[in-house]
This record gives sequence, C-alpha cells and structure tokens, in this order.
Amino acid sequence: MLSLLLLLATAAWLYSTTFVFPNLPIFEGDVTPIFLHEAVRMLRGEVIYKDFFELLFPGIQYVDVALIRLLGMKAWIPNLMLVVLGTGLAATGFLISRRVLDGKLAYLPSALFLGFAFTSEPDPTHHWYSTLAVMAALAVLVVERTPARLALAGAICGVAMLFTQTVGPAAAFGIALFLIWERRQRNPGWREMLKTQVQLWVPFAVTVLVPVIWLMVRAGFVPFYTDTILFPAKYFRLWFWNTPQVYLYEVPNFQGPLEIGAMALWLSVHVLLPAVYLVFLARWMQLRKARPTEPWDRLMLLSLVGLCLFMTVVSSPSWLRLCSVSFPGLIVLVWLTSGPGAPSKAFRRVLWIAGAAALAAQPLIAQTSWRGDLTTPTGREAFTSPDVYAKFKWLQQHTKPGDYMFQASDCSLYYLLELNNPARVAFLTASGYTRPEQVQETIQLLKEKRVRYVLWSVWLDVPFPDRPGSIDVKRLEPLREYLGTHYRLVRNFGEPDYEQVWERTK
Repeated sequence: MLSLLLLLATAAWLYSTTFVFPNLPIFEGDVTPIFLHEAVRMLRGEVIYKDFFELLFPGIQYVDVALIRLLGMKAWIPNLMLVVLGTGLAATGFLISRRVLDGKLAYLPSALFLGFAFTSEPDPTHHWYSTLAVMAALAVLVVERTPARLALAGAICGVAMLFTQTVGPAAAFGIALFLIWERRQRNPGWREMLKTQVQLWVPFAVTVLVPVIWLMVRAGFVPFYTDTILFPAKYFRLWFWNTPQVYLYEVPNFQGPLEIGAMALWLSVHVLLPAVYLVFLARWMQLRKARPTEPWDRLMLLSLVGLCLFMTVVSSPSWLRLCSVSFPGLIVLVWLTSGPGAPSKAFRRVLWIAGAAALAAQPLIAQTSWRGDLTTPTGREAFTSPDVYAKFKWLQQHTKPGDYMFQASDCSLYYLLELNNPARVAFLTASGYTRPEQVQETIQLLKEKRVRYVLWSVWLDVPFPDRPGSIDVKRLEPLREYLGTHYRLVRNFGEPDYEQVWERTK
C-alpha cells in the first residue's frame, strides 16, 4: 500500500512540474517536437528514412504515432509522457534500490534522480525511453537470473535499442559481463555459461531484427542503411554537441534555492559518475570476504551495466546523455555512503537535504514562473520564455494549419501550430553533421513548395572559436544566398534562439 501511495505521489509531483494547475501544459521544446512532427508525417503517409531523414531507430516515433491515433494531436501529449516516464523510472529505481539498500535509503536514489537529473531535462526524448527499458531489465534481473528472467531482460534491452541504438546493446553487454562474473564465482563449466548467454542474446536479437527487417522492407535497404548506420558512423561526431568537448560545457538551469544543491549534483554526475563504479570495484575487492552478506552480486550487476552505459556517452558526454545513464550510478553511490561512520552519515544527510529541496522547489518554480498562455491548433500551451511565446504567437497569426514553414535550426513550431516542414531534415547545423546535399535539397524544396516563411537562427552565423573544427558557417552559404535573393527579413526574436523570420518576396 505504501509503495502504491508513493507511486501516485510521484505522478502527482511530476504533474505539478510539467502542468500549470489545473491542466495547462508547459511548453518544453527541445528534441521531442522533432519526433512528434515525424510521427505526424508518418500518419500522413510518409515513410521514415525514405521520405525524411532520421538517424535513430523509430521506437519513439511509433510511440507518438500510437498516442496521436489514440488521443489526437494534443499539445499535452509530451507532458503526459513526462509524467509516465518519470513515474516509471522512479518505480523501477525503487524496485532495484530496495534490493541493495535498507529502509528509507531505498527511496533516495529515485528522489535524487527525479529532483535533479530527470527534471533538469524535462523532455520526453528517446534517451528517457531507452533508460526506462534498461532500468526495467535491471529490475527483472536484480532478484535472480532464471532462464525466463534472462530472456525477458534480453527482450527489454532489444526494446531499448529500438529507441537508442547504442543503449540496448550496451546494457545487454553489461548483463553478459555480469553473467560471466557470476558464473565464475560459482565455478560452473563453460557450457552452463554459454547457455546463459544464449538465453540473453537470442531474445535480444529477435526483438531487434523483426522490426528492423520490416523497416528495411518498407523504407528500402539503402535509405535505412544510409540514415541509421552510415550517417552516424561518418558524420555524427562532426557536430560540437556530439564531441567530447561538450563535457562540462552545459550548466543546468536551476533557480533560486536549488542552485547550490543542483550545482553539487551537476559536478557529481560529471566527476563521480565515471569513478563511482571503479570505487565500487575497489570496495568489492577489499571487503568481499570480510562482509560476505553484502549484496555484491546485485551491486556488480548495476556497476557493470552502468559502466557499459557510460561508455556509450563518453564520446559525447552532454548533460542530457550523462543524466540518462546516471541512475545505476546513483544507486551505487548511495550504497557507498550507507556505512555507519560519521562521514557517511554526513554525506547522506546532505543528499537527503538536496533531494528534499529539489522535490519541494521544482513544483513551486513551475507554478509561479512567468508564463504566456496561447491557444494553438493542438490546444492551450504555457510558455515560460517571453520571446518563445512571442515567436509562437506571431507565427500563429501569420500562418494556418497545413501551411509549409521551414525552421532552419530547430523543429519546435511544427507540431503545436500544425505546420509542415518542407525539408527532409528536421534542422540544419553549421557543421559537418549537415551535408552539402541536404542544404541543396532544402533549397530545392523551398522553391518547389513556395514556402512563405523561413525561420533563421543567428546561431547558424556564429563561428564559435571555442568549438574548433565543428563550425563552418560557409556550409550554409548557398541557403543564405537564396534567402537574400528570394526573401526579406520581417521580424526578429530574442533569446534563447535569436531567430529571424524571413518572408518570400519572389
């Protein structure tokens, strides 16, 4: 009963951070609008990879397709999914934590994760879906490793791969390493060890291959291979946000009383996350014989999977990516501080205070911040940035649902205003991530569809000197020239996007 009450309280708390009471959704336009608009394109008959570019496997797009079919195009769908994802993550985190932590400590990792990691990136993107799948797989295995549980965990890791290509295999590999470690502790033969690997990997492979083969048949092998395999391998790292340079670059935008605690956890995630697993391994080697009653096997499972997840983001360790792989590490971190000594008690007290402050302050910030309310074609929406609100309001007044409009550096406007993106790409960058043929194809589509408005961000014109090798503003010069000869500047908007509206003249 207590667990059910806590689950309902978690959902209510998440609701209060993403909706203004009683039912006004707060706009969070980061990555999710890309997938929502791609889902709309698919519902209108377009085929992913064939008719528009996407480098991810389409797990999140098909979730959005199902939601739109069931609920209609509603502004509050991403907010609803934030509540669902956050509640699911908190629940799986608690199920795992109570197997390695005693008493009320089992609640602390979920409180820290929700209060700082999850709500610092309130965007129901593919990272959170794949993280939820991995946490569900760990919750299945943390109790015991029977053949049925291994098969289920393998299938769930396959589901994680359908949302984020690297996460599912990394989690399965971490589980496979753990199975080898566990079997070696019990000294079984290689046949028994191989059997557990088959029980894990066969369901994983089936879960991935069936939808992938269907996608290749539907979209064509070449478009599927080019978008999901060739492009990530050759060009993904050519954008600053996908390089090691992004490490420590982003500071989460916490406010007021959360600032000190948030900065502490921000540094902890960046500095301690890679090290917490190594500290655990050292602790295990030191104490495994002296303290045989500790849940070493469960902690080793978390550590090996968490370390493998961390390796998937080490080449592009943005704050969101680090947050998305931090949950196993937070559980291990709390366990490392669960000792009886005074330093451990003091550190736990700090964590409890920081978590409680976050949980108390986040709803207050959401409910009391400045907002502009706008009734869009998909429903009412609250905007917390005056310039973003002004941009949406202006575009709504100058367009109608179904119109073509191109937002060069983002994809935030299409879904809420029911506008269409004429290009095959969701956005452009001034880096090698955006290919010359994509720029030329965009220009051609602007011509063919006589697109009236183009939103251009001044960030596309800035050669950031602190991002060597990642920015070349000349890449977009053909499109700038086309705008200069066929469009005129009619409106400027301020932070955070500093976008300009260009209107077609001929």
